[in-house]
Amino acid sequence: MGRFVPEPFTDPLSAALPDGGDLARTRLRLAGALLFGSGAVTLVGVPAAPDADTGDHAALAICAGVYAMLAAILLLWRRPPRALLHAICPTGTLAVTAAVALAEPIGLTPSFYLWPMLVAAYFLGRREVAANLAFAAGTCAVALALWVEPGLRLAMFVAVLAIAGVATAVVVVLREQVLALVLRLRLLASHDSLTGALTRGAFEQRIDAELARAQHGATPLSLVIFDVDHFKAINDSFGHAAGDAALRGIGDIVAAGMRRSDVFGRLGGEEFGLLLPDTGIVGAAAVADKLRRRFAAPAAGRRPLTVSFGVAQVHPGASSTRAVFADADRALYAAKRAGRDRVMRADELSAAA
Repeated sequence: MGRFVPEPFTDPLSAALPDGGDLARTRLRLAGALLFGSGAVTLVGVPAAPDADTGDHAALAICAGVYAMLAAILLLWRRPPRALLHAICPTGTLAVTAAVALAEPIGLTPSFYLWPMLVAAYFLGRREVAANLAFAAGTCAVALALWVEPGLRLAMFVAVLAIAGVATAVVVVLREQVLALVLRLRLLASHDSLTGALTRGAFEQRIDAELARAQHGATPLSLVIFDVDHFKAINDSFGHAAGDAALRGIGDIVAAGMRRSDVFGRLGGEEFGLLLPDTGIVGAAAVADKLRRRFAAPAAGRRPLTVSFGVAQVHPGASSTRAVFADADRALYAAKRAGRDRVMRADELSAAA
């Protein structure tokens, strides 16, 4: 497995959630508001500290007002465009540069370049983090060259770059490791370890999503439910290891024939589901019969199986996962009653009735 590289606007706290991207963007927006709000509070506190030279206080107060305005915008603008979210960290860097240019004496002001870099390291991808770090180094160098005494420039620049660079790198590495772990745990929680299929809960979530898409786009959607015939006899006659091997074989065969858009789930025990987007009931029945023949064909290291299938096309009025399963279940039970090892279509049952 290669190194995990997260997408922009991904954070460990939201990566495992279905709407994680939206949550991460919200957290980035709030982190930006905190970034500028903290800067405003810091600059407001400058006049309260003992300072022999008060000539910079008015300019710093103006900066504090601008920072507070930016914080308010981010706090109140619930759904800002992505471009604004990408601009949070560079804008924070420019805000620090303005403080470096105005502060007299300059003191520890350059160390605040670390703030926007930590936000970037936690929420953004590596390339954007590197671009933000290069931008921070460049603006810091310009600010020190123009407004800081020559004897202090190099030492301050090296200190800022070292602190910001090391802290940013540490946060990036830790974030990627935690994200990889979270996503690995999500994979384990949503996939059956024996067959590689989705768990029932994850499968039903995908049905909900595909149902909404199919209804919005008026495209066909079919569900195939299948069950291994006499599976208990396999366990009783050959042991549970043989039963597990049979289920793994089912997972391998289905995975080998799936399209990228198809969804495969284990519904429980020896019962499985296959969701086929953009596929009508005739096409879904053909897919099911092809799988039935492949399951029954002898192969090295795999025991032939007979499997019963129920196929249904999701009707436009279906509004829940339960409704989606009902017709396919009815067809599956009809296949069992008719002698097993066959494919039954829900529309044929309706016509016969």
